[in-house]
Amino acid sequence: MNIVIVYKNIKNRWGSLSKDATINLNIHLIKAPVDVIDYVILHELCHFKIKGHSFRFWNYLKQFVPDYEQKKKWLEYNTSNLLSS
Repeated sequence: MNIVIVYKNIKNRWGSLSKDATINLNIHLIKAPVDVIDYVILHELCHFKIKGHSFRFWNYLKQFVPDYEQKKKWLEYNTSNLLSS
């Protein structure tokens, strides 16, 4: 399987996984710290195994990003700054 990562000007999310195995990332994410970018990419990669955001999904993601909740909160707190600069 070939995975393609594309940066786009997305207004309402940081990343998504399409049916053709393309990971779409918000172009503004490039302004975030590397560990936060890694979290978003790993989040999308985990969707290859588990669709949706069930308890099972978050437990699976936690195996790769044990502090994912901090990364998620960082994005929530800094969204307006990232999107406006």
